[in-house]
Amino acid sequence: MKISVAVCDDLEEERLQLIRQLQHYGRRHGLEFGIEPFASGSALAAAVRPGRWDIVLLDIYMPDLSGIETARRLREQDSDCVLIFVTTSLEHGIASYEVAASDYLVKPAGQQEVDAALDWCLREKRERFRTITVRSEWDQVEILLRNIRYIEIRRHTAFIHTGERVIQTARGMNALEEEIASSDFLRCHRSFLVNQRHIRRMEKRDFVMDNGDLVPIGSSDAAAIRQKFMDWVFLNPHMTAEGVSLF
Repeated sequence: MKISVAVCDDLEEERLQLIRQLQHYGRRHGLEFGIEPFASGSALAAAVRPGRWDIVLLDIYMPDLSGIETARRLREQDSDCVLIFVTTSLEHGIASYEVAASDYLVKPAGQQEVDAALDWCLREKRERFRTITVRSEWDQVEILLRNIRYIEIRRHTAFIHTGERVIQTARGMNALEEEIASSDFLRCHRSFLVNQRHIRRMEKRDFVMDNGDLVPIGSSDAAAIRQKFMDWVFLNPHMTAEGVSLF
């Protein structure tokens, strides 16, 4: 499994040290980290895209744009990534709460401290890193659940629509739904399973996805499906800040 990480620190040696510690953790746990280094808060803020990183390690004291302000800009576009501050002081507790920081690493952070922070991330945020593995043609394909927009069944073939491509597999909907077993996914039609995190608007007969695709709402139980989605939005209020419209 590949985990995308941004490391932002204006001091090169400390930035490189964090990268080495991440790589060491990955080798011991069988994980691949895709690491993007940034030498300033403004550089990271300019590169933010929703869902680009799973984990962001962010220095607080930087000359051009502080870590706190950088985190605020990050959260404007991504409310879901794990944010870990790297700092010489713990005096920013209130501000870190405002930007939903998951942890602090106090400089100089040793391997043990980095390991503990990553252990916590992978344990507490395990839903974010869950995958399913399917056979597509001759290959076994591992898919992050969060990357699935929706699954469609046509002629006994499942078409799994992700952010990158459509993966075909000879799996039935019931088996896929049982394996996914996530409250983020809603069976909205006998032939469609939708990831509610990728819904941007609910219309009378369809869900409008974040890429513009339309996923139908089953006519026989449309009221119940619409209510389930509204209940999910109520339990995940940050999604409304990301542009979800109920009507």
